[in-house]
Amino acid sequence: MRLGMIVRQLRRDFDREVASLGITGSQGTLLFAVATAPGATQRGIADMLEMTEAAAGRLIDRMVAEELLERRPKPDDRRAHCIYLTGRAQAVLEALSAMGDHHEERLLAGLGEAERDELLRLLDHVAGNLQA
Repeated sequence: MRLGMIVRQLRRDFDREVASLGITGSQGTLLFAVATAPGATQRGIADMLEMTEAAAGRLIDRMVAEELLERRPKPDDRRAHCIYLTGRAQAVLEALSAMGDHHEERLLAGLGEAERDELLRLLDHVAGNLQA
Protein backbone atom coordinates (compact mmCIF):
# COMPACT_ATOMS: atom_id res chain seq x y z
CA MET A 1 0.00 0.00 0.00
CA ARG A 2 2.82 2.39 0.86
CA LEU A 3 4.56 1.77 -2.47
CA GLY A 4 1.29 2.41 -4.29
CA MET A 5 0.86 5.72 -2.50
CA ILE A 6 4.44 6.73 -3.32
CA VAL A 7 3.96 5.82 -6.99
CA ARG A 8 0.81 7.95 -7.20
CA GLN A 9 2.58 10.89 -5.55
CA LEU A 10 5.55 10.51 -7.90
CA ARG A 11 3.26 10.42 -10.94
CA ARG A 12 1.35 13.49 -9.76
CA ASP A 13 4.59 15.42 -9.14
CA PHE A 14 6.02 14.33 -12.49
CA ASP A 15 2.85 15.38 -14.33
CA ARG A 16 2.95 18.78 -12.64
CA GLU A 17 6.63 19.35 -13.46
CA VAL A 18 6.51 18.30 -17.12
CA ALA A 19 3.47 20.48 -17.78
CA SER A 20 5.90 23.42 -17.89
CA LEU A 21 7.37 21.82 -21.04
CA GLY A 22 3.97 21.66 -22.71
CA ILE A 23 3.67 17.88 -22.44
CA THR A 24 1.90 15.40 -20.22
CA GLY A 25 3.54 12.87 -17.94
CA SER A 26 2.48 10.09 -20.32
CA GLN A 27 4.15 11.89 -23.20
CA GLY A 28 7.32 12.31 -21.15
CA THR A 29 7.36 8.62 -20.31
CA LEU A 30 6.85 7.77 -23.99
CA LEU A 31 9.74 10.03 -25.00
CA PHE A 32 12.02 8.19 -22.56
CA ALA A 33 10.84 4.83 -23.94
CA VAL A 34 11.53 5.83 -27.55
CA ALA A 35 14.91 7.30 -26.58
CA THR A 36 15.77 3.97 -24.93
CA ALA A 37 14.61 1.92 -27.92
CA PRO A 38 14.72 4.07 -31.09
CA GLY A 39 12.95 2.37 -33.97
CA ALA A 40 10.64 0.35 -31.75
CA THR A 41 7.22 -0.45 -33.14
CA GLN A 42 3.95 0.71 -31.61
CA ARG A 43 3.45 -2.80 -30.23
CA GLY A 44 6.93 -2.80 -28.69
CA ILE A 45 6.32 0.59 -27.10
CA ALA A 46 2.96 -0.55 -25.73
CA ASP A 47 4.68 -3.56 -24.15
CA MET A 48 7.44 -1.40 -22.62
CA LEU A 49 4.88 0.97 -21.11
CA GLU A 50 2.45 -1.78 -20.12
CA MET A 51 -0.44 -0.23 -22.01
CA THR A 52 -2.71 -1.41 -24.80
CA GLU A 53 -1.51 -1.03 -28.35
CA ALA A 54 -4.54 1.19 -29.08
CA ALA A 55 -3.68 3.54 -26.19
CA ALA A 56 -0.04 3.68 -27.31
CA GLY A 57 -1.21 4.40 -30.86
CA ARG A 58 -3.35 7.35 -29.75
CA LEU A 59 -0.49 8.79 -27.72
CA ILE A 60 1.94 8.32 -30.61
CA ASP A 61 -0.54 9.91 -33.06
CA ARG A 62 -0.79 12.97 -30.83
CA MET A 63 2.97 13.25 -30.48
CA VAL A 64 3.50 12.85 -34.24
CA ALA A 65 1.02 15.70 -34.76
CA GLU A 66 3.00 17.78 -32.25
CA GLU A 67 6.23 16.92 -34.12
CA LEU A 68 7.81 15.15 -31.17
CA LEU A 69 7.85 11.72 -32.82
CA GLU A 70 7.97 10.43 -36.35
CA ARG A 71 6.88 7.18 -37.91
CA ARG A 72 9.03 5.48 -40.52
CA PRO A 73 8.06 2.35 -42.44
CA LYS A 74 9.56 -0.82 -40.99
CA PRO A 75 11.81 -2.26 -43.69
CA ASP A 76 10.86 -5.91 -43.15
CA ASP A 77 7.12 -5.43 -42.47
CA ARG A 78 5.21 -2.93 -44.57
CA ARG A 79 2.26 -3.04 -42.13
CA ALA A 80 4.35 -1.78 -39.22
CA HIS A 81 6.11 1.50 -38.53
CA CYS A 82 9.14 2.29 -36.42
CA ILE A 83 8.95 5.22 -34.02
CA TYR A 84 11.75 7.79 -33.67
CA LEU A 85 12.33 11.04 -31.79
CA THR A 86 12.41 14.29 -33.75
CA GLY A 87 14.90 17.10 -33.17
CA ARG A 88 12.23 18.93 -31.18
CA ALA A 89 11.83 15.89 -28.94
CA GLN A 90 15.57 15.81 -28.24
CA ALA A 91 15.37 19.28 -26.68
CA VAL A 92 12.35 18.28 -24.58
CA LEU A 93 14.12 15.08 -23.52
CA GLU A 94 17.16 17.05 -22.33
CA ALA A 95 14.90 19.26 -20.21
CA LEU A 96 13.11 16.16 -18.88
CA SER A 97 16.41 14.59 -17.89
CA ALA A 98 17.42 17.70 -15.96
CA MET A 99 14.02 17.74 -14.24
CA GLY A 100 14.41 14.07 -13.40
CA ASP A 101 17.82 14.62 -11.83
CA HIS A 102 16.47 17.49 -9.73
CA HIS A 103 13.39 15.47 -8.77
CA GLU A 104 15.51 12.48 -7.73
CA GLU A 105 17.76 14.66 -5.58
CA ARG A 106 14.71 16.12 -3.86
CA LEU A 107 13.26 12.63 -3.23
CA LEU A 108 16.48 11.26 -1.82
CA ALA A 109 17.46 14.32 0.23
CA GLY A 110 18.85 13.37 3.59
CA LEU A 111 19.97 9.90 2.49
CA GLY A 112 23.69 9.18 2.36
CA GLU A 113 25.31 7.31 -0.51
CA ALA A 114 25.20 3.98 1.34
CA GLU A 115 21.50 4.47 2.13
CA ARG A 116 20.74 5.33 -1.50
CA ASP A 117 22.60 2.22 -2.67
CA GLU A 118 20.70 0.09 -0.15
CA LEU A 119 17.37 1.59 -1.22
CA LEU A 120 18.10 0.76 -4.87
CA ARG A 121 19.16 -2.75 -3.90
CA LEU A 122 15.96 -3.27 -1.94
CA LEU A 123 13.76 -1.88 -4.73
CA ASP A 124 15.51 -4.16 -7.23
CA HIS A 125 14.82 -7.06 -4.88
CA VAL A 126 11.12 -6.15 -4.65
CA ALA A 127 10.94 -5.82 -8.45
CA GLY A 128 12.57 -9.24 -8.80
CA ASN A 129 9.99 -10.74 -6.45
CA LEU A 130 7.23 -9.33 -8.61
CA GLN A 131 8.71 -10.85 -11.75
CA ALA A 132 9.15 -14.29 -10.14
